[in-house]
Amino acid sequence: MELDELKARWQQESEKNIDINNQSMEQLETILRQKTSSTLGHIKEKYKGIISYLMVGLLLNIIVSPFLHFLLGDEGPVFRLTFNGLFALVTFLTLGLIVVFFYWLKYSAFNTEVADTDVRTTLEQKIRALRRSLRHELTLIIGIFISIFIIGRASSQYLGNGSFSDIFRKDILLSLGAGVLILIFYIVKRVKAYNSYIRKLEEYLAEFEDKGSF
Repeated sequence: MELDELKARWQQESEKNIDINNQSMEQLETILRQKTSSTLGHIKEKYKGIISYLMVGLLLNIIVSPFLHFLLGDEGPVFRLTFNGLFALVTFLTLGLIVVFFYWLKYSAFNTEVADTDVRTTLEQKIRALRRSLRHELTLIIGIFISIFIIGRASSQYLGNGSFSDIFRKDILLSLGAGVLILIFYIVKRVKAYNSYIRKLEEYLAEFEDKGSF
């Protein structure tokens, strides 16, 4: 009889522990879903912020370009837009709009919803998606930089301001160096931002796996 009572008591304790563990996992999953959704929402807001900054930059460029020669101290009419200036403006706007469209696609397609199914699978998918998105951004940024350089040299040759390969001049080297520094700065900034978000999701995943291993 005592053995039967011990078995029954052990069974009750086991079932109770299972219920407690299940409740704890459900609470953990709910918390992790909320954290993940909040992190993803923050990433999406960053995309929105980048789009806003780009649009403001494009608008300012449109406004300032006709007055740029005057602001730099050249004589002549205050408002003037030469063929060279117009070509540079159109090129800048075209490349800028490509970047805006890229980030708009990222923003519109970015899903902040976390499914009620498997938290582990969702986190793993989001981590892979962020790494893929980082590669896309780096490819775009480097591609835009190379495009600006090629277009600039090609237009310079077309306008008779030097051959395509004539880059070993002080003004061109300074401009190229400044462009490279800006490129590196932006790449480092975006890599840090993505890595911080990826680490957060990896922490959530590790927390889920640690809890689930008990």
